[in-house]
Amino acid sequence: MQTWDELLATAVVGTEQRELQLAARDDDLGQLLAQTNNADREGSLLTAAAVLALYRSAGSAPPIDTQPAPEACPPDEAQRGSAASAQHLALMLDGQFREVLPEWLAAMNKARRRVPEECLPALLDHGFVEPGLRNMITSVLGRRGEWLAAQNPDWFYATCRDEREVWETGSREERLLLLENVRTADPAKARELVTTTWPQESAKDRIAFLEKFAIGLNAGDEPFLNDALHDRSVEVRRVGRTLLAGLPSSDFSRRLQELVKPVMSFKRSLIGKARLEVALPNDDPIAWLKEHNIEVGNPPQNTTRSFGPKAWYLKEVISLVPVTHWGKLWAKSPLAIIKAADESEWHESFILGFVTAVQRDRDPDWIEALVAFTASDEKQTPLLELVRYLPASRLEALSLRALESQANGLSDGHPAFHLLLAHRSAWSDQLSRAVVSSLKTRIAKCHDNVADWQTKSALKRFARYVSPALYDELASGWPTDSESWSNWSRNVDAFQSLLAFRRDMHRAISEGEERS
Repeated sequence: MQTWDELLATAVVGTEQRELQLAARDDDLGQLLAQTNNADREGSLLTAAAVLALYRSAGSAPPIDTQPAPEACPPDEAQRGSAASAQHLALMLDGQFREVLPEWLAAMNKARRRVPEECLPALLDHGFVEPGLRNMITSVLGRRGEWLAAQNPDWFYATCRDEREVWETGSREERLLLLENVRTADPAKARELVTTTWPQESAKDRIAFLEKFAIGLNAGDEPFLNDALHDRSVEVRRVGRTLLAGLPSSDFSRRLQELVKPVMSFKRSLIGKARLEVALPNDDPIAWLKEHNIEVGNPPQNTTRSFGPKAWYLKEVISLVPVTHWGKLWAKSPLAIIKAADESEWHESFILGFVTAVQRDRDPDWIEALVAFTASDEKQTPLLELVRYLPASRLEALSLRALESQANGLSDGHPAFHLLLAHRSAWSDQLSRAVVSSLKTRIAKCHDNVADWQTKSALKRFARYVSPALYDELASGWPTDSESWSNWSRNVDAFQSLLAFRRDMHRAISEGEERS
């Protein structure tokens, strides 16, 4: 029996059942094996195994890679990010302050810096699992990153590939990302891309692709969207209607505007109170819509809302009418129309319909009117999420006015709280100072038994938007002697840690390093 076979046989049955008997050898291997301590059966077996394993592998030729070596990466022209910026990136990819990664990528791109080489594999891996960041990642890879991405199939998203090839062979996530990018740059080209495979797509994909048409929506999309109105999928038809409603000059939208003109009116009572009234020709919304060849969504079967089918169909129609149409029709301000709607018999249909239309049309005057109308109603505070569609300057002005409206400081019930949660872009120095000052006032004035859990948990989110250049100024003056400080200190520390990280991050990005 060969030496190795003997060793395996002994190991299988155990040294208590069988003693290791190695044949005598005159070579160097035999001399080594003879030195094992036979009194220690387990030890001699393991020693012999180690010696034999090394002996069997010694002198083996390594496998030969027959693939040609890849071409060398051309020199990078972009400036390399600093060593400190590489450390910040490593921290974020490791999970610390990860929420700031999009800001880091945007700042690197703005500064025309490329990612330091040692960080490229981890960043490319992150892009593989976070498709939403891929565009930002590819913009800062530099030539080395592009070269490296071509060596790993998981990183192909960062390589320059033919759009038609990605559309026909890519994953669903890759196709959606491609469609979003192309719609942003050239809506007509994106529409042409979709039409090449549209009949073969599943209903789920047709819905997802059609929703991307909201990017760069224009009159050239109307014929394609009109075809979507006849799709076999109810959901595809719904998305098509919504998009066409966003084109006030489309045939579908114009028909809706003509449809509501004779049946919905702005009336003022003898005492001067205004309200909106509805007068259907035959009091049957289904027949009314069919007569004009208009389809809307049917009421859900299991609805908890109190209004019936007629109110539902009215709400659907109102939501599809361009929200600016009502001001042109009645020559009234958005707030006046909303208040009149609230006095209507069909107030819930009007208000919900307006909200849906505003979410689509994003008209700033209507957004501010809805916010003003709902701000005093605690049940309606989720509608304040509409303000995220406002231009940053208008949202900031609203937030500052709300902060000034109460002197007790920012709290869970403060009118500025939901506005600030919706303000998800960089805050100006003025707003940053006002928010932090209001927080300090709240901590100084509130009692130990006041919870303010929402405000405390929101502090770290606020730290993502406060101006990082103000860190040194804002770090002082916190009321550490307040009786409530112990309840706030942990959240304030988290706020300041994130703000300090952002300050250091931007400083590191602005530092230059050598070109290579």
